[in-house]
Amino acid sequence: MKKEPLREVIPDSLREPLDFIGHIYCPVKERFSQAYLEFESAYNRTHEPTLRGIVPLGSCEMDIYSQISTIQTWEKFPGLVTEAGYGDFFTGTFLTNREKRTWFAPWPAPQPVNPLFQGIDLQDPLGIFSIYGAMPYVFLVNHKRLGNRPVPRRIGDLTGPVYEDLVGTVYSPEDITELLLLEIWKEQGEPGIRGLAHTIGLAAGTRELAASALGNRGKAYGVYIMSWFFAHAVPKRDYLEILWPDDGALFCPLYALVKRERTASQTACGEFLFSKNLGTVMAEGWFTHIHPEVTHGAPQGARFRWVGWEYIYEKPIRRRVTEIEQVYYAERNRILSRTG
Repeated sequence: MKKEPLREVIPDSLREPLDFIGHIYCPVKERFSQAYLEFESAYNRTHEPTLRGIVPLGSCEMDIYSQISTIQTWEKFPGLVTEAGYGDFFTGTFLTNREKRTWFAPWPAPQPVNPLFQGIDLQDPLGIFSIYGAMPYVFLVNHKRLGNRPVPRRIGDLTGPVYEDLVGTVYSPEDITELLLLEIWKEQGEPGIRGLAHTIGLAAGTRELAASALGNRGKAYGVYIMSWFFAHAVPKRDYLEILWPDDGALFCPLYALVKRERTASQTACGEFLFSKNLGTVMAEGWFTHIHPEVTHGAPQGARFRWVGWEYIYEKPIRRRVTEIEQVYYAERNRILSRTG
């Protein structure tokens, strides 16, 4: 699980009241920000009081818009905050704070949801987080390197010995993405994680994965797990193929925390976040949105696979991922000691 650097907690006194803070991953951040600014400008031309929001475009580690989960006073928490993945809200003390958990109410998802999201339970049983989209993780297959081996069709296929040292994934050799670890652990348990330790040959940043897939930097691997955006960002080659796994792309949630008691402007922010307009903007950047009328360009019948809320809340996520990592790295170290 990606290790975040220790940061000094920002006191509430330094935070200005805001209606909206939009945190989202970099590949779609500029599109998201432009859509928000257009919405805010149009709203403020015809409404009083006006709304105030921000989509931080730079590194948010050291500014007053970071570490939102540490806010202690209801008044200083924005009307709506978007986040992604399993960061501070899941790995810090936020979920153990009973008072904070009462600040929020779920935003009703459109019915029906987009076909990509059917079959998974989006509704948070605690009523804190409201999912509005996802960043999918798919396969990028290098057929030249894969050779005569079968093309993997399911996420679970990647633990098979036929793919030994042929899989590339994100983050670093000391920090494998929790999205893949959680799915394999839930489906296959310890044997699957040990199998994964044999098949992953490269763990790197997305740009390094892309360069490796093209074969112009270091060793090329047979199959890469990367975000749908970066899979499309890799220059096209006849030996490269983007595949949406048959059992579903890995699901990296994009969610909002929406205040239970909110102003009219904050309600308008929620309507913007769950709108077809924003969904279309995100889809143009290879991110996905739950609005039923958004077209994503995914294959017919494409869907997601996700461990789900019950599994996430069953045990603190950092503790669970740490337990999985212990199995993975014990096996990985055993392999390296044998081959080194």
